[in-house]
Amino acid sequence: MTLNPSAVRIVPAILTGVVLAVIGGAASAQEGTAVGGLAFVDEVQVTVVNVDVYVRDGGRPVTGLGVEDFRILQNGVEMPISHFAELDAEVIRERAAAAVSNAPPRAEVGEAPAGETAAPAQAVEIKPIWTVLFIDNENLRTIDRNRVLRRVRDFVAANLEPPVQMMVVSYQRSLEVLQPFTSSPSEVNGALRSVVDRTGGREERDSAQRDLLRDMADARNQDYGGKVNTQAGAELDMRQRVTAFAADEADSLRNTMGALRQVIAMLSGIDGRKSLIYVSSGLPMEPGVGLMHDYAMTFNDQSILSMRGRYDATRLFHELASQANAQEVSLYAIDASGLDTADGFDADSAYSRDPTAASIGSRNYQASLTYMAEATGGLAVINTNDVSGGLRQIADDLYSYYSLGYTVGPSGEDRVNRIEVELTGGQSYDLRYRRRYVDRSYDSLIQDRVFTSLVVDIDDNPMAVELTTGEALPGTATQRIVPVHLSFDLGAVALMPVGDELVARIVVFVGARDDEGRNSEVQRQEHEIRLPAAEYLTDGRTRFGLDFRLLLEQGRQRIAVGVMDPMTRQASYARAVVTVP
Repeated sequence: MTLNPSAVRIVPAILTGVVLAVIGGAASAQEGTAVGGLAFVDEVQVTVVNVDVYVRDGGRPVTGLGVEDFRILQNGVEMPISHFAELDAEVIRERAAAAVSNAPPRAEVGEAPAGETAAPAQAVEIKPIWTVLFIDNENLRTIDRNRVLRRVRDFVAANLEPPVQMMVVSYQRSLEVLQPFTSSPSEVNGALRSVVDRTGGREERDSAQRDLLRDMADARNQDYGGKVNTQAGAELDMRQRVTAFAADEADSLRNTMGALRQVIAMLSGIDGRKSLIYVSSGLPMEPGVGLMHDYAMTFNDQSILSMRGRYDATRLFHELASQANAQEVSLYAIDASGLDTADGFDADSAYSRDPTAASIGSRNYQASLTYMAEATGGLAVINTNDVSGGLRQIADDLYSYYSLGYTVGPSGEDRVNRIEVELTGGQSYDLRYRRRYVDRSYDSLIQDRVFTSLVVDIDDNPMAVELTTGEALPGTATQRIVPVHLSFDLGAVALMPVGDELVARIVVFVGARDDEGRNSEVQRQEHEIRLPAAEYLTDGRTRFGLDFRLLLEQGRQRIAVGVMDPMTRQASYARAVVTVP
């Protein structure tokens, strides 16, 4: 997918602020004491870091463990476990039903029933479970997709119910949301059925690879009659074709990784457990590496292997896993190719292939899936033609896990921390959990929520922010200038007396997304508010407005804003939809 970072741009020269007179009163100002504002956030508050731990024995969930059975470390330092729960389908569904009916849920591990001594760890809140089904048509063979999606539809029908919400996205050189978050199995499966007639670039690349393997076999068996220059020219031509294939595959991979990062960013501002189920026929950790080994063995020329580093995409996968861990998203990768026969070894092949090169090429497409899953506490389903067993394990992860929490003080900056979880009893069970926790700055958190609100409605508006748009004005050949008016409750902002004025500072975050799934970068601007104290205290002004203009692409656009008061560390969010002619 090609992202369009210029889909929205604030036109800075015409950003203005005006005070609107509305009914209401204000408190008296005292020197050094803020007027208005929401409740101040306690600067000594702590953050609870939640780590979901999947304990498995031969793939089956292990139950009955207590808080004393776990040990958790951050950056090598043991952290006291302050929150603990053993969760299963019964507890989660009961909690979800209780939340709807407002009925008190039954006690769980970590909270004591009435009359009993409280456990050392507090109970963990049951949060929504957000799951994205990512169908990568660009890297998915048609026959693989149709076989696997039948099983995925069965998985959806059996497991989709509150508090689980599923979204379906499809990638084929551009990202498309086929079904927003829903708890309806029929809606999700309807979206999955809509992708069966789509084909992407993977089959084209497979065909190009087969052509290269055949031509290499022909070149190896060619009788050049002792003409060295002719033979050298043929080998050079094959070398150039192999490196061109690697470059093309690397370019396609970068676009795919961009789409994956975009979906993870969509989930960034959502509160709850988050997972992404990625379906493809594999991704190359080292684009073109299999063909490079074929060339090296065909022509006895190992020098081509020095080019592996040029196309090595390991860093891209590390960055993706880091982003997923930062947003607390677990990645589940399903290799739809199953027990696929490597090129050159099927019964109909017109050429033979070196088994070592074929094995390297096959592992190359699976290593990436395994890494993404293991690094984020998820699961990779590989080397099977029937993914039902893997999907059952994913369903177990939705509903059966241990939730551990420990408290940390806010650092005020984005900082990566290493997490380790151990069992104190020396049990040999399999443990899966996310390996990184990122302490996010307040700015980063708000930017994430604004980005998320471009796709998912976020109902969090204590400052009563309102957003309206005006008639589009001429801009560029493909863009228009859209006037936007943003206003909020001035009484929700902390105004500090400075001389005979009241002064506040707010930060505005703005982003946009069109119906084709193209997102802008979220932009950040700071604004200072200065009001004559005497006038503010007597004339009842309670709303403040900002007028600015956005340069938007043509088409239907969703605009999202976040307004933050750094003094109270509180924020509000609002959205508007505009059709740009």
